Order: sequence, then structure tokens, then C-alpha cells
Amino acid sequence: MTKRIAVSITASTLEEVLSKILGANPLADFIELRLDYLQDKDLHQDSEEILKSTTKLSQKPLIFTYRSQKKEAIPNRSIQTLSRMLSNRSKELSVDYFDFDLSLNNTTAFHLYLTYQRIFNKSAKIILSHHDFEKCDEQELSLIYNRLATLNPEVIKIAAKANNLRDQLTIYSLLKTAKEEKVNLIALAMGELGQVSRILAPSWGSFLTFAAIEKGQESAPGQFTLDEMLSLYKVNSINQDTKIFCLLGYPVGHSLSPHIHNNALRFLGENAVYLPISVPKEQLNDFVKDFLHPKTRKIDWNFSGASVTIPHKSTIQNLLDEIDETAKEIGAINTIVVREDRLIGYNTDVIGAIKPLKSKINLENRKIAVLGTGGAARALIAGLKKESSHITLYGRDKEKLSSLVNQFGVIGKDYRESDKLECDLLVNTTPIGMKGWQSEAKVPIKAEVLKNCAMVYDLVYNPVKTPLLEEAERRGVIILSGLEMLITQAFEQLKLWTGLEVSTEITNNISNLLRKILNP
Repeated sequence: MTKRIAVSITASTLEEVLSKILGANPLADFIELRLDYLQDKDLHQDSEEILKSTTKLSQKPLIFTYRSQKKEAIPNRSIQTLSRMLSNRSKELSVDYFDFDLSLNNTTAFHLYLTYQRIFNKSAKIILSHHDFEKCDEQELSLIYNRLATLNPEVIKIAAKANNLRDQLTIYSLLKTAKEEKVNLIALAMGELGQVSRILAPSWGSFLTFAAIEKGQESAPGQFTLDEMLSLYKVNSINQDTKIFCLLGYPVGHSLSPHIHNNALRFLGENAVYLPISVPKEQLNDFVKDFLHPKTRKIDWNFSGASVTIPHKSTIQNLLDEIDETAKEIGAINTIVVREDRLIGYNTDVIGAIKPLKSKINLENRKIAVLGTGGAARALIAGLKKESSHITLYGRDKEKLSSLVNQFGVIGKDYRESDKLECDLLVNTTPIGMKGWQSEAKVPIKAEVLKNCAMVYDLVYNPVKTPLLEEAERRGVIILSGLEMLITQAFEQLKLWTGLEVSTEITNNISNLLRKILNP
């Protein structure tokens, strides 16, 4: 089946609707007009104007959708009415569709449909839909699918809220059934926990997937924008052979990893897609078992590897078949590789942190001050120890500080003593200076201390040039952004997954792209 994306237009005025249609024409395969958002026209009195103006302007098939706020007053009335309409339509059908949700009052939708039939002397195609904004019940949705299928519409649509990542397996199962029965089905899981289905449903056999025309204009929870679907995830290029890589974390909506990996994979010529997946802590075990592990997964997809971020870097270790020595030493996984029927854990944060540094400075026997005692500090110290650096660690958490001192044999000091430091390299691993960070302090150390440092490295990458780096640069100190670590560790992941090296040209292209995203 040809992959199709419908863009939903939720404008409040007809003028804006027409403008959005013009913008969507070159990009979308279908255009859905959510007429329940329209406020400046009466859908009964102005129905001819609405239908004529939109169809005249659209170069793509239109889906006319009106979601009433009222439930169907008389049970089965819509089904009886639609059954008559489906059996008494003109033989010649138009390219456009009308969506009827059988649980809602369809009086307005019926009026629009009959008006369309009268003014164009053709019957529009029909989508029979069911939406559940509370749950995704497999048994209930299966019964509804079977009920709607008996009416033989052109398309059936089922959308249900995912309260658990496993609910997407229900969508997958429905689409598998429809494909076997040669029924045109649109099936999607709504909400953050259903976003994978929005990207992959077409490759599972869904007649359509839906996208928002732009951010803030979503017609349903969990929608991506049309630009994201086409440019970032390349939905229309995904097929059964596409390698699936993903980011496991919670939350993941802010992550730049999809921009790094999807662009790099495309530059490398790989038939692959990288998906951000929000995995709540309590669902991690089931997700690995049902979606990722080759021996137990319940979905037929070409899963090939994953990135792992907060809060799963430590807990996921117990769910893997093997762990690399570096990852064991650090006690954290940031990369999963699939080898035959096994999941193997790695950590690329170490090389990600050290490799950019080594291009700027010889680390052997250098005096290095590290601020912070979190996971980033642990990875950095592990790498610096292998370079024979002399490390002093400054931390506020006595327990974490003591743990790192004992594990790596570094010098540990109370954070307050950082006011007196002198070093060849200062590295900030704290979140101070990060965009949106709620703190009075914009830099993690007194600015005047920077004169005692030959180089400053800030692992924070948003903004690219943090307040700490700005202060250091102002004093003529060499600086290095955390964006370099972010990109380097990601490319090391790609190497583990694909065996391919990323060229300097690709690196520069992606670095420039990320800078534009971070500093628009």
C-alpha cells in the first residue's frame, strides 16, 4: 500500500483554511479540514461556499471532518442513516472523503455531505471512525472494527488513547487483521505513549497517518508536524526492511538525538529511522521484552539498536544479555546493539567526552578540575584516567563525591573550594547554565577564577555558548562546547550499530543544523 500522510487543518476562519490548503498542497497526500474549528462561518447556511472554495483550491483529496461535541442521541441512528447512504450513492465517487464518527451526533456532517453531493453531482467517499480518548481496549476495538467493516465504507478509522506503550500492539494487531482482510483501515494510538504508531502505522498497513500543519495546531494529542513527518522521520520512505533505531528515556521530547541520527543515517544512505520513545520507568521492562528483544518481541519490525538516556541508563543493565567493560566500569548504558538474538549494552559517553578534548589539548599529566558528581562526570573521569590526567573533582553531594574518589582514585574536594582552583582544563558537568535551568547562578563557578584556567569545557550544549563559556572567552581562555560531545557520542553509537564512520563533511553539516535549531 502506498504510504500517505494527511495534514489536519484546524483554522478558525475560512480565509485561514484556504491559506493553509495552499501551503499544504505541495507536501501532503491528503488534507483534512477540521470544520468543527471553523468559527466565522455557519456550517449550514454557508456550506456551499465552504465546500466550493476548499475543493477549488485543493490539489489533493480533502477529508471533511466535523467532530460534534454532542453524543449520538439515538443509538444506531447514524449507522442506519449511513447504511442507506452507502447503498444509495451515485456510481461515480469523487476523490474527497467525509469522516463520520458513529458515536457522535452527525447532523451537521450529514448536511455537508448531502450538500457536497448536490453541488458536485457526485458522492464523496466515506470514512467511518471511532475515537476513544480514554483508553485503548483491544477486545472493544476489535468488536468496533468488525462492526464498521460490515457497512463496507471506503475507509475505517480507529484512534484510541495509549495509556501504556503496549497499547500500540493493539493498533499493530488491528492493522495486521485489516491487511489480511484487504480492508482500508486507519489505526493510530493517541498521546505521547502512542507516537511510534503515528510514524510507523503506514508501514504497518494504515491507509493514512495524520500530521499537524504546524506546532500548536494539532488536531489530536501526540501528533507530529507535517515537516517532522516528511523531513525528519521520512515516513513515506519507511518499509518492512527499514532498520528501526530509537531513543529510550522519559521525557524525550526535548532531545536533539532524532535530528542527529536521522540526518546522519540519511547521509550514510541507510534505510533506517530513529524514533524518540518516551518510556516511563515502570514500563521499561515490558517495553524491552515486547518491542526490543529478538526472542520475545511481539511486533515484526527490524529493530537494530537504541540510545538510552535518563532515567534508564542504570536500570536497563538488568534487561540486557551482555554489557561492555567500559559500560560496566561506569555503571551506565547509553547504547544498545542487537547482535543475532542478543541485546548488548555499551557506553559511548566516555569517548564522546574525551575525543573532542584530545583534538584541542594533550591530556597526559594535565591538571584537570571537574565540577559535578553525576553520570556525565563519571564518564568523563573514566576517560581522563585512561589519558593519565591528574583529576580534582569538586562536588556538593558527599556520598557521590566519595564514591567517585574511591572508584577512580581522584582527588575529591568540597564544591566551595572551587573558588581557589588552578588548572590546565576546567570541565563543567553540572546543569548550571542550561537553557531553562532554574537557578540564581548562571555560571557554576566564580567568574574571576577562570583566569586560572587555560581551557574551559562545558558539557551543557543548550545554549551552544553557555554563560560559563562566554565568561571564559571574554578572558581569552580556550573554550569547547558540549555540543561536540553530544555529536561525537552519537556518531560512536552509529558506528556500533552500522559499522560506518561518519565523515567530516557529515559532521559539519549536522553541527551547523544543530546550531540553527539551538540558536534560531
